[in-house]
Amino acid sequence: MLRSIAALRCPRCHGGALFTGLIDMPERCGVCGLLFEREHGYFVGAMAIGYGLSIVLAGALFFAVLAITRWSVEWVLVASGALFLPLAPVVFRYARAVWIHLDRRIDPSDPGDAPYG
Repeated sequence: MLRSIAALRCPRCHGGALFTGLIDMPERCGVCGLLFEREHGYFVGAMAIGYGLSIVLAGALFFAVLAITRWSVEWVLVASGALFLPLAPVVFRYARAVWIHLDRRIDPSDPGDAPYG
């Protein structure tokens, strides 16, 4: 499961890509046909995961910049915020990957999972 999350792959077949672009996610897995978004608002849980990941990453950046530069807190906040911005799409992608893998681990079956054809 961790290898599939790290590679951003389908939770069922571990072969299909979860994303086709930077933040574009297909409706179904291109390999096994798994429906990624089970219902409207499905990825709200991923927002909570993304928030947690963002807090940890932004905090680490803050303390790293503070330790390296010894600037005032205001400038460290600005610098760490600027360093975090390019990482936001990465957090978005991995939050969704973690969410879909955890959800499918808890409840793997779904009536909408029938392969397309």
